[in-house]
Amino acid sequence: MIDLDKLEQEIDTLLEKETESSLTKWLLNKRFGHLNDLLGKGTFVSMQRQSKPLFIPAKNKVNFTNESAGYNDNTPNNRKAA
Repeated sequence: MIDLDKLEQEIDTLLEKETESSLTKWLLNKRFGHLNDLLGKGTFVSMQRQSKPLFIPAKNKVNFTNESAGYNDNTPNNRKAA
């Protein structure tokens, strides 16, 4: 038979040894499925923000058509692959 008083004392002893950070770490491991095991131990570092435009307008336009290279394809448009 289980002695509830003894079990309560053991639980109290375990909780006295725990700190807020150890309980938080345990909870995060439960939530994220031991993400540290997958990624490894370490710290996350914030990336520095760069304020460069994503799209830069081209100064010199390039023509990628085959006519500029002297190639003439007589295949009808409805038969060309996408």
